[in-house]
Amino acid sequence: MTIRLGLIADIKAALSGALSPNLTAGSNGDDLYEAYIWTVVLDAARNKGATILFKDVFGNNPTSTFYFRTSPGEIWWNSKNYCHAEIQFPTCTPLEAHIGIYVEGRSKVRHECDVAILFKTEADICRSKNALPRASKVIMSVEAKYYVGSTLGLGLGRAFLGLCNEIQRLNRFFIATSPSKSIAKLLSKHTIGFDLGFTPTIPHNVDVMRGLFEKVFANFIAQESS
Repeated sequence: MTIRLGLIADIKAALSGALSPNLTAGSNGDDLYEAYIWTVVLDAARNKGATILFKDVFGNNPTSTFYFRTSPGEIWWNSKNYCHAEIQFPTCTPLEAHIGIYVEGRSKVRHECDVAILFKTEADICRSKNALPRASKVIMSVEAKYYVGSTLGLGLGRAFLGLCNEIQRLNRFFIATSPSKSIAKLLSKHTIGFDLGFTPTIPHNVDVMRGLFEKVFANFIAQESS
């Protein structure tokens, strides 16, 4: 199975057959990759006991199509009926899992998060006030790089480190399809979570990263539970 076919197959499986994604195997590789990583995050949440609900930008249950963002945008944008996942752990504040949204960094400048998990209360306020989510309310985020047949440049790693300084370093992950010794060396020196070679065709790598996501949720549960 090719990477693209693996990505779209897992995206469809994550929607449980009840919904069809607006993405296809012919969609932009970056869009497929971000949606795929989002599904792995949801798997991690389920493994830690979460209930997953799918919602559109208006808070309704989508009935036929799950609209993934295919370009970055504000969380309140409703030019299309963009969708997200609600993550509910027992006795914990609900979370939301989004793709391609802007968040507000420490400098008050907006930054894109390819995959972002944030408090639902924060997301609700931002949708009602057309405001950017605060980075401090994002409990986990992923920078996704879909590079097939091309090389990851060291500048991508350096840019990610700068982003971490803006939106906090804790639980920020750099994930790419292709290996890069220079980026691996750079990020390992800064104790950043990363995986360079993360695709459905390498199940072991996916399992390891899913375990790291599970650890983030386990810590969240421990802190939130009364």
